[in-house]
Amino acid sequence: MSDFDDLFAARPPGLDRAEIVRRARLLACWRPDTPADFALLRGLYSPDVACEFVGDKSRIPYAGRHIGIEALIGIVRAINIEFEQSNHEVEDIIVDGGRVAMRRRVEWRHRGTGRRGCVDLADFARFENGRIVEMIEFRDTMAILAMQDESSWP
Repeated sequence: MSDFDDLFAARPPGLDRAEIVRRARLLACWRPDTPADFALLRGLYSPDVACEFVGDKSRIPYAGRHIGIEALIGIVRAINIEFEQSNHEVEDIIVDGGRVAMRRRVEWRHRGTGRRGCVDLADFARFENGRIVEMIEFRDTMAILAMQDESSWP
């Protein structure tokens, strides 16, 4: 195979299906209670992970594509400052080779307004050599904005 072909070839996930499901569930229910808790993310994600949080960047400041585990940890910290999260529920997990799709629901409380709501999330990740190298997350933006008291969003 040529170098060009190698560029587009899927690399092996390095994990069996059961371990991919276990790690996806672990991440779905993970909460950053202490700074040491971020060691889990550093162990599960590649140092140069590409992550994308889908949404309107003018309303959701962390929306967009970010590269690297430290960028991901910064986003998780920012979300944790603004929101308290509880009652994590995994609705569905689908695994196809090294790719996983997960639908989940989390109860959130905005720390500033005190408003509560359920946020539905869809996460898509790709594993290579035992670590997540790409992650895309869709969130219920309207639920988040309502908790932030931005109900006038069109």
